[in-house]
Amino acid sequence: MDPTLGFILIILPIILALLLLVYFKKAADTTGVVVWITTIVIAILAFQTDVGVVLTASLAGIVRSFPISLMVATSILMMTYMQETGALQRLIVFFKTLGGGNRPMQILIISFGLGLFLVGIGATPVSMLPPVMLALGFSPLVSVALPSIGYDPLTTFALLGVPAQVFSDVYSGVSGSPLELWFAGTVFASFMPIVSVGIAIAMLWIAGGRKLLLNKQGLFVAIIAGLTAGITAIICNLQIVNLTRLTNVIAGAAVLGVLFAYNKSSKKPFIDRTQLDEKDLDTERTMSLWRASIPWVILVILSLITTLIEPIKILLASTLDYVVNFGQYQTADFMIRDLTISTKFLWQAYTLMLIATIVSMPFFKNDKQVLKNTYTKFLKRAPRPVLAAAIFFAMAEVMNFSGFVPDLSGVWIFPTDPTNNMVYLLASLTSATLGTAYPLTAAFLGLLAGFISGSETSAIAMFTNYHYQASLAIGANTIVVSASNGIGGGLASVLSPAKIQNAAAVIDEIGIEGDVIRYGLVVAVLMTLVTAIMTLLWAFPLSIITVTIAASTIIAVILIGSLIYWLKKPRA
Repeated sequence: MDPTLGFILIILPIILALLLLVYFKKAADTTGVVVWITTIVIAILAFQTDVGVVLTASLAGIVRSFPISLMVATSILMMTYMQETGALQRLIVFFKTLGGGNRPMQILIISFGLGLFLVGIGATPVSMLPPVMLALGFSPLVSVALPSIGYDPLTTFALLGVPAQVFSDVYSGVSGSPLELWFAGTVFASFMPIVSVGIAIAMLWIAGGRKLLLNKQGLFVAIIAGLTAGITAIICNLQIVNLTRLTNVIAGAAVLGVLFAYNKSSKKPFIDRTQLDEKDLDTERTMSLWRASIPWVILVILSLITTLIEPIKILLASTLDYVVNFGQYQTADFMIRDLTISTKFLWQAYTLMLIATIVSMPFFKNDKQVLKNTYTKFLKRAPRPVLAAAIFFAMAEVMNFSGFVPDLSGVWIFPTDPTNNMVYLLASLTSATLGTAYPLTAAFLGLLAGFISGSETSAIAMFTNYHYQASLAIGANTIVVSASNGIGGGLASVLSPAKIQNAAAVIDEIGIEGDVIRYGLVVAVLMTLVTAIMTLLWAFPLSIITVTIAASTIIAVILIGSLIYWLKKPRA
């Protein structure tokens, strides 16, 4: 394969995805299917991949997506059921009372601390929190933007740690060496103190511009909230603690606890019931708060039991594990490996969420209409998000095995011409071209993949193998660079058209998505740049070369930013 032509063909599906999302405004699932089919055609016709390999690899990608795609399905089921029983509405009323009327405190309690906790247990802040923020007097743009960005820093540990688990599985597969979940979590968590503080401060800027950003009390609260989340993430992922799956849940609770203590010491109210109107009071009377939260309480208890009690963890994750075998393949160094996927389906977050939903049912009114509405709405809401979550995994596996053909025994053979493999070609081109500066690109590729797919987990699936191969070629730390890609994918949450449209729809403000993305783009790019520089400095032993590249990058960004500001400044 000619390297230039190959590079153009590899990036063609990504360009197509951007056009479909931005210009033609197609949904993520539609875009995903088109991009997957395009990748298949290119893999078969240009990279000479066997048709059977392409189809089997796609199926393997779908199975590999189960931790995220099935989690999407079960979380939609739980949230739909809670909505139909009135439990969700009762919880939202309680959320409205938080913050004591103080703007920075409301932002950080609801959209940051509560957002972290909710997405940690599989709830959807972009669906639940915009009405709360709007009711508290924030503008529609702010009400949509804040919940979208609030859980960005720790999104790696969302959905009971699904993205971190997928990273561990994918990295183990491409490297050939098992990567413990806690160790993968440690690498991600090392970025979190700086990134989470940046996100917390950015939320003040989005909500109130320079005025709120320069508010000393607000800035102090944002810093302690961000540091609390970041440090908690590091602690949860220590080997001796090993609570990767509960990182977001614990971090969200820790942030809420710290903010409560700050309010208490400042003698300010943490709960302000004057925010409630008569409709809210009626909702309060229909159900107690403890009953409304039962599904989440059960889910957290199940997570603790299956994480902390070692015999149960071993039974569900290992003894009763179901491994799917898709055959064997040859690596670039002529090693033969099994293409197997360990599902651990009884230990996965989606199973726990399904059980929590079913177990909680006796505590609620369950007439035929409630169950019928839950079933009907679930069938309407779930298929497309599930497809969107899964299809990019299929695309990633097609890229990974492009150029492979089976031998007489059925083993997939690595292409005789290595440039017939998309990942190998892309890795060799970029590592040779960029050299030591290559790690700077990982977070931005993750941001792009997260924007296209709407998911950090999909970004991990799409580019982990590529970053591993490219990092290996230049002697960079493969785990740090690959993890940086995931961080970038998480930071894309505030740019995801699907998530922002979801948030806008629940407050009847469809049409403001472009304004939200423009605000979010500034934050996402700046935080991705910070992540990229951290990656460069951590990917190699500290040296004059890496420090010079990092300093040059910072200076270039400052100069470009100053130039843009000067050009946009009104002339007298």
